[in-house]
Amino acid sequence: MDCCLWGDSYQETDPGAGGPGPGVPDGPGERNGCKVAEPFRGCINGVCAQLGAGPPVPRLRSMARGERLETGSGVKLWTVLGGTVALCTALADGRRQIVCLATQGDRFCPPDEDESLDFWIEALAPSHLCELDLSGHAGTIAGNASLSAALFRAARDQARCIYAHLVTLGRLDGMERVCLFLADMAWRVGEHTAQGWRVRLPLAREDIADYLGLNAETVSRIFSRVKKARLADFHSPTEYVVRDLAGLQNRAPILAPHSAEKSAAQNASEAALQPMEVHR
Repeated sequence: MDCCLWGDSYQETDPGAGGPGPGVPDGPGERNGCKVAEPFRGCINGVCAQLGAGPPVPRLRSMARGERLETGSGVKLWTVLGGTVALCTALADGRRQIVCLATQGDRFCPPDEDESLDFWIEALAPSHLCELDLSGHAGTIAGNASLSAALFRAARDQARCIYAHLVTLGRLDGMERVCLFLADMAWRVGEHTAQGWRVRLPLAREDIADYLGLNAETVSRIFSRVKKARLADFHSPTEYVVRDLAGLQNRAPILAPHSAEKSAAQNASEAALQPMEVHR
């Protein structure tokens, strides 16, 4: 991946983080010094491309599995460059709720500090994030139409996913929630093979339960029902193959949030190939 945030464009800020290595940092920590004057053609962030040569400066954070990062105060935009992270909160009795999941290419803006709920970012796998602290840069944003539009798109995309998840938690039963989750993750991180959509998840049963508002035992029982219905095969606690993606999706009364964008991308790719075929 050609991303301006990786490689030798970084300067160490955490001595314990290890060297940059061949592209992606090999340990937890943070780095800054992104070449903001350079074009951002290959960066999947899509927002820092509009910054130009001035502040704010994007910063890379590398997180080990299980590591937590407090969101703190201020307005920050995060882009997942690799791995999987969760935005979490906890109830007064200690129960955790995963508010949203973010995989490579996803962007999210955690809520500011709140007296009723504390939020944190938790790495479910070794992950690399771009942090863009927009606090105190209202003038820069207001004076840059392209940056404002990019930030609006990021906020809109996050809101769309959160609204869909709100409907999932509020109106779908356990079977519908799990089927929708399995289908959505197939669209997000699945690999299409001859056997079906192979998905490698860094989430444990407890993580899935905390995301879907269920308990781990219920998730395991529903997985057994999904397997019995020949919709998916579970090869390990973190790997499964969706044999019938359409059938899995049809078990839920709403579409998987990421299915529409992936279908649009596939249609665009096919449309781009059509003129080439005509002129053969």
